[in-house]
Amino acid sequence: MLSLIEVTCPHCGARGQIMLPPVGTIIVGPCPECQGLVVVFCGHVLALEKETMLHGTPEAKRDHMLNVLTGFLRERIGQLIGEETQGSQEPTGPSDEAERLEQPVESAAQAEQAGGVQSGVQKLPPISHQEFTTFANVELKLIDNRDYFKAIFG
Repeated sequence: MLSLIEVTCPHCGARGQIMLPPVGTIIVGPCPECQGLVVVFCGHVLALEKETMLHGTPEAKRDHMLNVLTGFLRERIGQLIGEETQGSQEPTGPSDEAERLEQPVESAAQAEQAGGVQSGVQKLPPISHQEFTTFANVELKLIDNRDYFKAIFG
């Protein structure tokens, strides 16, 4: 079963699709358009400093990667427990709310605690124009692809 995710380069805005890697996988590589380094983690694309990652000491590379991933996790955890994360000094990953996909809530009790469920239905922000365009121009055309259809709808 194939699961594709839409990814956007945080450096140049180039968009593409990749197969969803296993949970917890960390992928580091260049953007095919601008060659800027990115890390893909939990379905999100985060910017890396190319100079640090290519020419830094092992400690500098580790610290940079930890700062990027820690910032992302702080933001996600803040969203889960309802904290404001705008005052964070660390990199937080994508800043566009439409680019942040909410992770499934494990139970209705947890969701209600996080303020995300009313009457058993999880509240999600409305889709953005960009999400609509991607659906209309990319995903809708893939719906006739047997593997894609099975990956999405089972």
